Amino acid sequence: MTQRQTPAAPPSLPPRRWVTIRAIEHPTPRVVRLHLQGDDLAGFATDGPGAHIKLILPPPGAAKPSLPIRYEDRRAVFAEGVTPPFLRTYTPLRFDPVRLELEVELLIHGDGRAATWVQGANVGDEIVVAGPRGGWKVPDDGDWYLVAADDTAIPAATQVLAALPDRTRIVAFEVVDENERRPLGPAPDSAHWLFRGDDPRRAGLALEKHLRGIELAAGRGYAWIACEADAMRRIRKHLIEERGLSPGQMVTRGYWKLGTPDHPDGDYGQDDLGHGH
Repeated sequence: MTQRQTPAAPPSLPPRRWVTIRAIEHPTPRVVRLHLQGDDLAGFATDGPGAHIKLILPPPGAAKPSLPIRYEDRRAVFAEGVTPPFLRTYTPLRFDPVRLELEVELLIHGDGRAATWVQGANVGDEIVVAGPRGGWKVPDDGDWYLVAADDTAIPAATQVLAALPDRTRIVAFEVVDENERRPLGPAPDSAHWLFRGDDPRRAGLALEKHLRGIELAAGRGYAWIACEADAMRRIRKHLIEERGLSPGQMVTRGYWKLGTPDHPDGDYGQDDLGHGH
């Protein structure tokens, strides 16, 4: 099946690309890496590190995502009795334009639909990739760069690190335990790995405590922070109010929110904008 058999999505939506799972890897007990391949990936390109895509996944019991019969504005309309697919947001980790192969990592946390799907996925299964969109245009005038992420954001953090100028880097990752630690090519040897344990209610606490205790280098710096939404806001508030960073010196992303399944995209924690900061 190709994208040409899918009704054309309106221009305001990102391209829909049919792909096949070519290989499945397990870099850690909680991470599944999918190698997705397909002719529809021709022309796939991001605008910078930390871009996002949507995986359009089949509902339980279905072999592949069902196709809409048409679009009404931005809304896909399906035939009567057809269960629509569901969408989840991920980072395109690596793309090979020659082999038309895209790598995506999915973190298994909780028992949501995406976790259930990926644990039952097989080589040869077909899904749809929508996107990419977004990406950070990395400023090149920094004297130092702070990159901090929990396990949901490590793929994006990896891209950010690879795109940074050769300056001082302060790097911290929060994961469940030592088994989730793994080599990351662009991460410096001085990267701090923090272990929060199995209790999801402790999400972000280790990362927040670590960042409150570090010493930032002199000069102008930039921060890229992505983790649980409430923890991200606390870290953002600390960096602005106690470290003197301006909102323009940081990128903050709430990749998920404790107690909220399928936390919406676009949570940048910018509640402070327009309030005197």
